[in-house]
Amino acid sequence: MNNNILSSLTPEQIQKIRNRWSNDSAWVGFPDAERDTAQERWFDNLLVQPVWFSNATSNDVTVVVARKGAGKSAARLTSMELRKRSADTLIVEASADELASLHAERLSKATQRGYGAVSDWMQIYADMICRRLAQEMSGQLITNDDEIAIRAWAKTKGITERDFGERIVDVLKTLVPWAKSVTAENADQEKGSEERIARIANATKFALYVDDFDNLQEEGGATSIRLIRDAIEAADRITHQNKNAEVHLFMRQDLWLMINPGWHYSDKVSGIVPLNWDVGDLRKWTSHRLRRAIGLALGISPEKIRVPFDDMWHVFFSPEVTLKDRSTSDSFSYFVRRSMYTPRSLRAMIKSALDAADRLPVSDLSIQDSEWSYSTGQLEFLKTEFGSLCNGLDICLQSFTGKPLEWLASDLYKHLRGLIGNGQVRLQDRVSHGEPHIALARFLYRIGFLEVRYPENGRYEVRDVMRYPDHWKSVRTDDAVRWAVRSAFFNGLKSHRG
Repeated sequence: MNNNILSSLTPEQIQKIRNRWSNDSAWVGFPDAERDTAQERWFDNLLVQPVWFSNATSNDVTVVVARKGAGKSAARLTSMELRKRSADTLIVEASADELASLHAERLSKATQRGYGAVSDWMQIYADMICRRLAQEMSGQLITNDDEIAIRAWAKTKGITERDFGERIVDVLKTLVPWAKSVTAENADQEKGSEERIARIANATKFALYVDDFDNLQEEGGATSIRLIRDAIEAADRITHQNKNAEVHLFMRQDLWLMINPGWHYSDKVSGIVPLNWDVGDLRKWTSHRLRRAIGLALGISPEKIRVPFDDMWHVFFSPEVTLKDRSTSDSFSYFVRRSMYTPRSLRAMIKSALDAADRLPVSDLSIQDSEWSYSTGQLEFLKTEFGSLCNGLDICLQSFTGKPLEWLASDLYKHLRGLIGNGQVRLQDRVSHGEPHIALARFLYRIGFLEVRYPENGRYEVRDVMRYPDHWKSVRTDDAVRWAVRSAFFNGLKSHRG
């Protein structure tokens, strides 16, 4: 590749880039970090690290909170990559689904008992680590009939946060000799078993990552809000009172907002990191993608590209978009305002526009047309993502079809009372607080469907849960403010008109 610094683009280079990426939106990457990291030098050229990122990947973090697509997996994968550099630290990764399925009976009993689940969760976390260690050392799954495994796991009973790491190290003293014996007896063991066993035997620190923790809340799941609270408390105690072990939980923002009211431990959890992107962060994320696209087209290493952002953006998109009042808006700002302020959402709209265009740069009209399909997709996402929390959510969202974008508070509540009164829409008890219509309005706000507009100096200042995640708790209910359907969904609703 050419190693010269590139600070501007010639017309010939612009045309070459457009020819390379015509009818090909692959340069925006994948919607999930797991696949995105497979791209060459992802950590060097594509990973964006906003101001909160170092906290999200630190040893002390207990809970990483974010909307879907805001980077929980990216933070987890980066954190794991950093831990791998320490020879005495072992990484254990588990999904919430795996955790719940292995310990469904224990969690069910804890639910019936109604107390003491914090100690249950400490046992579960220790058990997950010990299972993974035993699996990695032996090269085969451990069954409950295995005497050595039972003896080792028994050492974690009655565990406390202060001796969590020490107990797991003690388990290794039982598991390592057993694993060596299994290795010697089993001729089919893969090569490198001795090295793996030696590495584990020398480990003194452990980091457990539990992704998709919000899956425990799914309809029909084994856990309740109280159990999720206990899980967080147990992880927090372990992480902040033990130098040898870390437990990191990753959960959806709306679940975190829901479990806090009335929780006695909420003000004690010190390892909370919210992943909230601002326009500057999203601009940087897009800039990384643009540099990679240009680098691939021109045969230049992305870090050598120093072209101004607007010049790179305009290679792919027209500079301005015409609004309804015939005024114009910067096209990148237009994309961001209609996104859910997450990289995944912004990527979806960019990809939608690129796929709909027959040539580059994507025209003003093509951008507006693509917004319709993007908006419809976002609506379907809300229905599937939050349908278990609100019976009739589909009907509720579609009830805004053909209605105005903005609502007086009194008109909105009248509309919502009608939906609730005729039995079409009902919030689940665990997300309903106070007057039903106000609770429903706040729920629609919290999932990002509605926003609140405050009058300020002749204009409206917008509050939405993407940028103000805690604002939903105390939204005003008088007619001095206006409720509005977010632009991200309004076009999708219009497409359903008869």
